[in-house]
Amino acid sequence: MSVNKINVKFFFADRDVSLPGFVPVFHRWIQEQALEGLPIDVADYKHVPNGPGIMLIGYETDYAVDLGDGRPGFVTSRKRDWPDDDLADRLRLTIRQAITAAHLVEEAPSLDVDLDTSEWLITFADRLHAPNTAETFESFRPMVQAVVSEWLGNDVELAWENEEGRRPFAIRVRGIGNW
Repeated sequence: MSVNKINVKFFFADRDVSLPGFVPVFHRWIQEQALEGLPIDVADYKHVPNGPGIMLIGYETDYAVDLGDGRPGFVTSRKRDWPDDDLADRLRLTIRQAITAAHLVEEAPSLDVDLDTSEWLITFADRLHAPNTAETFESFRPMVQAVVSEWLGNDVELAWENEEGRRPFAIRVRGIGNW
């Protein structure tokens, strides 16, 4: 299955996150080529209520401090140049990129933030290949379970998120493991 956009969100442990501090950190990541792929620019969207906050726009992958749903978090959005069509490999790649970037966020002394590693939100933002239905959840569940267990262990709980159908298909992951 060729899902073309996968997002992984890790929530901040503290809901009070200083957005302006991310701008110089993201610019430094561009200058130092700290992430794989081609980062292009930093965009400030903190004026948008429940929006993306601050974004690092890349050719293959975007990174953002997301304020959506009243729970600030750090989102990695892989959107193009996939190495193959295997959905598990695409998810695995996105999670690996998300964890790498999350470690950089936590290691930036100017940010002073911690991420809650026990809860993830994985969104398959591709309505054609991943409609927001119970059938999609049942078909994706085994693959998502197998992939996330590589980081969180086997004691992982998956829940279908956004069941109302108007939003993209998403799975909330809860575990006790640590990446």
